[in-house]
Amino acid sequence: MIFSESLVHWLTAARKYVLAVGVSLVACVTPLYAQQGDELTPRRAEAKVIFGGAAFDEDNEHKLVGAAVRAYVTKRFSIEPEYLYLRDSERDQDHLVQANVVYDFATDRTKRLVAYAIGGVGVLHHEGRFVSNDLVTGAPRVFDTSFTTWSASAGVGAKIFVTKKLFLSPEVRLGREPMIRATISVGYAFGGKR
Repeated sequence: MIFSESLVHWLTAARKYVLAVGVSLVACVTPLYAQQGDELTPRRAEAKVIFGGAAFDEDNEHKLVGAAVRAYVTKRFSIEPEYLYLRDSERDQDHLVQANVVYDFATDRTKRLVAYAIGGVGVLHHEGRFVSNDLVTGAPRVFDTSFTTWSASAGVGAKIFVTKKLFLSPEVRLGREPMIRATISVGYAFGGKR
């Protein structure tokens, strides 16, 4: 119950900022989108910067920032390696490297909205520090923790093109390490020339 309440609180707070940035970008670049031609070649690759949050369990929420590059294999399928830096505090930080496979539901490159499914596996490295009492003496002691484990996630997202090449991409995933993550990305599509 605590997890769902804190997730709802986090999503409510983040929604205002994401909405303000999205509305501003759309208002600024929509006239540019209308002036560009509609005949495009297939996209070859995309690069994006990722912002958002993730939860490992009900008491362990992290903010995250990262980047990803998507390379198209076919019109619908692409591969997307990504790196994420997740941080709860100075005492709780994680690094995630994950390889993803992406399926675009639309192949028409002139559409402003392209929904997709994404999933992948990777490696998570955790670095932590906590204070506790020594089991023998009872004196306070600082414990450093560091471990590496596997990660997997799957979810859905959408690319919302504000120009022919610039897009915003909200995404939600469920998985293991972290359990849930919600992100918004700002990306650029390479290729797609007239």
